[in-house]
Amino acid sequence: MNREEGRDLGYSEAIVAALGDGAYVLDADRNRVFVNDRLREVTAFDDEVLHGKHPERVVDEGYWDEATGERFRAAAERVLAGDSDDERVQLTTRLGDGSTVTTETRLTPLTGDAVGSGEGDDGPARDDLARDDLARDDEVVGAVGVIRDVTERVERERELARLNERLERLAGFLSHDLKNPLSVAKGYLDVTRETEDLSRLDRADDALDRIDTLIDEALVMAREPASIEVDRAPVDLDALATDCWESGDVGERPAGATLVVEEHGPVAADRDLLRRAIGNLLGNAFDHAGDAPTVRVGVDDSGIYVADDGPGLPPDEHDAVTEFGVSNDGGTGIGLAIVERVAAAHDWTLEIGESEGGGFEARLVGAEPMK
Repeated sequence: MNREEGRDLGYSEAIVAALGDGAYVLDADRNRVFVNDRLREVTAFDDEVLHGKHPERVVDEGYWDEATGERFRAAAERVLAGDSDDERVQLTTRLGDGSTVTTETRLTPLTGDAVGSGEGDDGPARDDLARDDLARDDEVVGAVGVIRDVTERVERERELARLNERLERLAGFLSHDLKNPLSVAKGYLDVTRETEDLSRLDRADDALDRIDTLIDEALVMAREPASIEVDRAPVDLDALATDCWESGDVGERPAGATLVVEEHGPVAADRDLLRRAIGNLLGNAFDHAGDAPTVRVGVDDSGIYVADDGPGLPPDEHDAVTEFGVSNDGGTGIGLAIVERVAAAHDWTLEIGESEGGGFEARLVGAEPMK
């Protein structure tokens, strides 16, 4: 296309109009002087926003926050100043219908030799941009922005980052926290060989059981709650809590500890998963509630609860303790994270609070006694 053929619509604007992605032209003052139909369709912004000063008008209308607007402005200024011939900036935009989208905008410079003159559909606003006789061929007179929806790509990247984080934490957990019971088992096996005292094997067996439990919990943590199979059936909470209490596989129970089961009917749950959750909550009480705690377990219309009369937990730490790897005493930091994962698999939620006795209470909200 020669210059005369491009007079009715500037070269740049003809290209922008034909693009399948949302696109626009900025003048040297960052005013959008041309937008294509795709951008109008996707954003549902009115002309005052589409042709306003960019990004100020978009920020003023609440479609971008201040930080997003500043990132775009800085990128556009580099292009308009001739300091960059290709800027890519990722932006999250609230669209006209209230939904949000994550996009990547590519900004490239528009020079005098790429601009036609005359008036197109956007009217006289293009005149300042389309002064072929006043702008040098190599002078930057504006910028072209092309917008691509990367919402799905960004979500995949975020999911991959979350997966990598979980794997790293699990690797650290397995390499660090399995060493202690493994060392205990090896130690008792060595002593048994030396002394031929087979009673030592009982302690080795306990350590191996602990390893088995840790591995099972790590596997639960490695999976998304939605992918965990939940086999719901009536569960006798009294029998389950008592089994956890007496089994010894949830930690060393303080000599003066007391279990009080305040069950009000069975609950519909996956027994194995619920046992893992209750066991971890009892183990948490063993570790933090003192030498002679009273631990109450029951279910009411607000959910399953495990509560103790220990020192409790400050409110500002309630959220943090359910994060994987967080422990207040140097433990595995997996217990309450497991409980939260079990709750999510059942479509329940884990709430941390203060018990009636001023201690710690964990409640599986959504679990109810069966009628």
